[in-house]
Amino acid sequence: MRKKVLKLPEWLYIISFLIYLLGSSMTLIEHGVELSLWIMVFAVLITMVTTLFPWIGVHWLKQDKRGSQFGWWLAIILQFITWGTFGYAMFQRLTRNLPLFYNWITITTLLWAVWVLIFIYSRYAFFPAQDGDKLDLDQP
Repeated sequence: MRKKVLKLPEWLYIISFLIYLLGSSMTLIEHGVELSLWIMVFAVLITMVTTLFPWIGVHWLKQDKRGSQFGWWLAIILQFITWGTFGYAMFQRLTRNLPLFYNWITITTLLWAVWVLIFIYSRYAFFPAQDGDKLDLDQP
């Protein structure tokens, strides 16, 4: 059985989600204090760099093709939607519409959790038909 090892981009996605979770929790507890906004922006920037830089040629963040491509595309689409909902939430904060800001931050947090779970699950739970999980790979 093959050992499953998370790659650097996957670790960056997980760490950025945890940073975002800290910021969104601080936002809801401290009523949108500025430090929480900066923490969330930092987390969103980490995911943007991790997603967009491989597309413009940064190879050390590039991921190998593994798992379900449908799951990968679904996670990418949800990630872009999450960035949009986060931007809209920040616009609501800028206009001082705090009830809508809190709602959109909550929606963004839930969407972020869903796309990270779909992304990791689709990479490690699905195998191509020709590859599979071969037990004889461990034998010499």
